[in-house]
Amino acid sequence: MVLLTGPSAAGKSTLAQGLAKDGWDHLDGDRLAKGLYVPGSALMRDLSKVFGKTVLGAQGQVDAQRLGEIVFPSPARRMALNRIIYPRFVRALRQALKKARQRGRRVVADVPVYFDLGAPDLGLPVVLVDAPLACRVRRLRALGLAPGRAAARARALRFGPAQRAASDLVLDGRRPPEELLQALKSFLRAG
Repeated sequence: MVLLTGPSAAGKSTLAQGLAKDGWDHLDGDRLAKGLYVPGSALMRDLSKVFGKTVLGAQGQVDAQRLGEIVFPSPARRMALNRIIYPRFVRALRQALKKARQRGRRVVADVPVYFDLGAPDLGLPVVLVDAPLACRVRRLRALGLAPGRAAARARALRFGPAQRAASDLVLDGRRPPEELLQALKSFLRAG
């Protein structure tokens, strides 16, 4: 098992997909978080209370685009969202990892917000995948995000010396995907 973390468009998902092709289970942190947004749940009530009813659709589902427009440009609003989501997310992540361990599966957990969560001890090696801001903005723009939204998303998570030091391995996401995957596999074999 291994945990990948890093900012948007750094290359984490590409690495996770590479391991998935080799038979690893891919635990997608973004998908796990989205699964918490159940209409009518306490989470949805909290979101509506803090960010307004416009973040909910007609059926009580989260309007992810609207929520993103509100929180990505504002560090204070991101922190408010994190206080609502993170405790629930850590519980769900621990549960998903526990189930994977019980099944004896090899799992790559793709969790961009790992350090924002407070770097909880999950019993996994932590691999930080990073790339310069301009590179990540370019990649997000290539995915169709508007310039302002791409820049805000790319800046939403930052990884500095403390996060690098706390990681078991740091990979430069500018390297070709095949090289990154080979470096990750070599690290995992050595561990």
